[in-house]
Amino acid sequence: MRSAVNNANKAATDAANTSSRLGANASGIDSTLTPFLTSELAHPEGYSQQDLSSMLSAGLAGAGGATSGIVGKANQEAAASRNAGGFQAVLADAARQRAKAASTASTGIAAQNADLKQTQQQNAAKGLAGMYGTDTSGMLDAAGQQANDINAAINADKQGWLQNAEGIITTIAQGAKGAGSMGLGFGSGQKFG
Repeated sequence: MRSAVNNANKAATDAANTSSRLGANASGIDSTLTPFLTSELAHPEGYSQQDLSSMLSAGLAGAGGATSGIVGKANQEAAASRNAGGFQAVLADAARQRAKAASTASTGIAAQNADLKQTQQQNAAKGLAGMYGTDTSGMLDAAGQQANDINAAINADKQGWLQNAEGIITTIAQGAKGAGSMGLGFGSGQKFG
């Protein structure tokens, strides 16, 4: 029986140590991750400035290349035909198309950046919520296990030769008291002999 008590006591100690370890681990992770996620939630970064510049350059390059090809061809035709005025409408339309393509590219990139910021905020909020749930539930589960382990130790300690002898004596005493109340003389101080 003593080993059952020792095992239950050890289990209670292990549960307390596990709870403390999980709390310390959570605190260490929390000190790094919480400020990052909180910052991400309040001020999402989106794409870096370098990435935005690269995306804009790539988006505008196609529009610029196509427009410059049209302008080059118009200038070549104007020189060959000696009629520079005949291509003014085409050149104006090319400029409009270039401006439209540039606007579409920059608007699209800005929308993607805004979407990314919103996604970063949502992920930060989920991360913070997940950290809170994991930290507290693991720590509380381990701490709650202590009560079960302590009860197991108490119940294991209730058995053994001494506890059995105490139980027998209590049963005899209750039986004698019951017999005395029935008029048999036990437990009333009378002597037999």
